[in-house]
Amino acid sequence: MILKLRPKLAYCVTSDQIRTQNVGLKIIGSVSQKNTPIPCRVRLFEKLSGRLIADAQTDSGGNYEFNHLSETKFFIVAHHPQNQYNAVIQDNVVPK
Repeated sequence: MILKLRPKLAYCVTSDQIRTQNVGLKIIGSVSQKNTPIPCRVRLFEKLSGRLIADAQTDSGGNYEFNHLSETKFFIVAHHPQNQYNAVIQDNVVPK
């Protein structure tokens, strides 16, 4: 696999504060090619329905963040910036 998709599950604050403030849960991650971070497009989909939830561009370090999420399963798709390779999928990602 050329692209590596590394989601990291993270809390903004405590889960009680997130839910009461309606901020939601989040997923933080990074994308790299041969251990070198790359900027690219990353999409978040709800696993059960396949519905697109969010679309983001990583920063220059390949980092991305999806927030305001509920407790459900998602899958993440990273697209190579020059479309040289197939997309990379991370399945069964659950936000924290």
